Amino acid sequence: PYTQFMPKEGQARGVQIDIDPGMIGMRYPYEVNIVSDAAAALRALIPHLRRKEDRSWREGIESNVARWWETMRAQAMISADPVNPMRVFSELSDRLPADAIVTADSGSSANWYARQLKFTGRVRGSLSGNLATMGPGVPYAIGAKIGHPDRPVIAFVGDGAMQMNGLNELITIKRYWHEWADPRLIIAVLHNDDLNQVTWE
Repeated sequence: PYTQFMPKEGQARGVQIDIDPGMIGMRYPYEVNIVSDAAAALRALIPHLRRKEDRSWREGIESNVARWWETMRAQAMISADPVNPMRVFSELSDRLPADAIVTADSGSSANWYARQLKFTGRVRGSLSGNLATMGPGVPYAIGAKIGHPDRPVIAFVGDGAMQMNGLNELITIKRYWHEWADPRLIIAVLHNDDLNQVTWE
């Protein structure tokens, strides 16, 4: 949603692939707009690409990403009292079940989710990216469990969002949990007595 980080118009050529036609061309004047599932579109496009012999751009990106993960790990290992919340996410990242679904609220829980978790294999995730809606972590987790009752689900929610609607959703969980083949639905409440993102802003 942060268009200030997009290239200036005319500075770069862009292709957008989106399954939702309403999102096409929304943030940048792309040269080619493709309404499709990304996997299907890429399978069709890859045979038309030419491999560049100069790999320096890609190698630079790979190096930057590796350095990013080192930085994120170092930040997660900084000690704090009572706990560095980034460490919770970082430690979970290495321990996620192969078929886990992870959800998060907006705010600082979304920041740490995005910075610390590595999704591999069948691990999937969901958070409110377009509207930064407060409080979707627990409802998203319930939706994930209803859609995939055989998979473990983990929700990261702030204490403010948990108070606003997460607590009420515990009633929904009580109503349905016995219907799930795998009853694991973990809700991690990030309790700091603050609407953290609002304070930062």
